[in-house]
Amino acid sequence: MQDRTLDESVVLPEIRGEMVKLRAASWEDFSTMDRIHAFSSSLTLVGKSEEAERAIVRSWIQRSLRWQKGVRTQEEGLQDAEARGVMAWSLFANDSQDADGDELIGMAFLVDIDAWAQSARIQVILGQDYRGRGYTRDVMPRVMTYGFAPRPAGLGLHRIWISTSSSNMRGHAVYKSLGFIESGTSRDALWDDSEAHYMDLHVFDMLVDEFDPIQSLATFGLHTIMDNPGVREALAQHERTQNIKKKNHEEQAVQLPPISGQRQTISGDDMVNKDEELPWWRKLGANRKRD
Repeated sequence: MQDRTLDESVVLPEIRGEMVKLRAASWEDFSTMDRIHAFSSSLTLVGKSEEAERAIVRSWIQRSLRWQKGVRTQEEGLQDAEARGVMAWSLFANDSQDADGDELIGMAFLVDIDAWAQSARIQVILGQDYRGRGYTRDVMPRVMTYGFAPRPAGLGLHRIWISTSSSNMRGHAVYKSLGFIESGTSRDALWDDSEAHYMDLHVFDMLVDEFDPIQSLATFGLHTIMDNPGVREALAQHERTQNIKKKNHEEQAVQLPPISGQRQTISGDDMVNKDEELPWWRKLGANRKRD
C-alpha cells in the first residue's frame, strides 16, 4: 500500500539550474529579501499587501526549517492526513558579481504539500530587479521535476498548482508557457486596497502525466541537468507514461468503428451466414428469382 503521510523530517536537496542554484532557505536569506525588494508589487502579483506577503514568507521559512529538524512531528502531527508540509529554497544567480558568488535573487517554495492527495502549490518570489529575466522558467521546471519524481528520489506528487491574481497577466503567460493549465477561477477572492475593488484568483495546475522534464526546459533553450535530484526517476516515469498513452491510443484505434460513408471490403468467407445478422427488412426478396 502506498504511503500517504509526510516524512517525520526532510532534507531539502540542492538543485542546480543554468541561471540559478537553489539551496535550503535560512533566516539570513529572509532578511535579504527586503533589501532586494522581493515583496514589492505583491498586490499585483499575488493579490496580497507587502506586509501580508512578508508575513506569509516568514511563516513558510519557519515551517520549512522546523520540518528539516523534525519538530513538526510532535507539534503538528505528521501522521495526520490533513497535515501540510512546506519546503523553502533560496535562489542564487550563477552569474553573480558578488565576491563570494552568493547573490540572493529570491526564493522558491513548495507549500501545502499534501501527502494524502499527493498535491502541492509552487511559488517563486524574485527581487524587483530580477523579474522578467527568465529565472522563473529556469527554476520552476527543476523544482517540479523533484516534486513529481517518485519517492524516495522526489516527493511523488500527482499534482502541482499555482495561483495568481487576475491583474498578473505576465504571470499567466509564463505559467501557460511552462505547460500549466488554467483550471479554475475564484471570483472576487482577493481585495485590492489601493484601488478599492475585488480581484479574481486564477488557479493553474499540472498533473504528473502531463509534465515533460525535458520539454519543459527545452522550450526556453534550457537543458536538463542529470545530477539534479529526481531527474532520472522523473524521466523514467515520463517514458512509462508515454508508452502507456501510446498503447492505449493504438488499442482505441483498433476498436474504432468504420467511419460512416467508407466502403468496406468483405471477403467471401465473411459473407457466410452474414444474412442471419441482417435486419429483417434487408432479407426481403433475398431468395426471389428475377426473370
